[in-house]
Amino acid sequence: MPFKRILVPFDTSELSIKALEKALELAMVNRSQIFVLHVINEIPLPIHYSKIESKNNEVTITPLVNKLHNEIKSEMIEIMEEVKNTYAKQNVSITTEIKIGEPAEIIVDFTKQNNIDLIVMGSIGHKGISGMFKKLGSVVRKVAEEVDCALLIVR
Repeated sequence: MPFKRILVPFDTSELSIKALEKALELAMVNRSQIFVLHVINEIPLPIHYSKIESKNNEVTITPLVNKLHNEIKSEMIEIMEEVKNTYAKQNVSITTEIKIGEPAEIIVDFTKQNNIDLIVMGSIGHKGISGMFKKLGSVVRKVAEEVDCALLIVR
């Protein structure tokens, strides 16, 4: 069965780069479209910097958290453009996306919404504010339990 729509969760770690390269190999054979997805983890802050505030019965993200997310997103936009430019000569369609939230949930939702046939992801990734994986393999395990498509784990 040829894979037509391949998702690569990408956090700039060595294994996510390897996963992208493996996805490119498969995409060249099958003329697949690749989706490169970076998920910015929600930023946990002390209660007095709470990430959610309410004004006039409207819930909004606090300015501090919004600023941090925007800075991380701006940095990742540049990185994702580099990824597209680096692999553009491979003659493979690459779409990049950046989302904010819990990585496993976002990956699962993205997979379902975009009819992904195959997910290619590293077994572990970066830790930290914008890191995709909080602990060894936790996101991979959660994704594997929730998706119906094929999953290729790169080590």
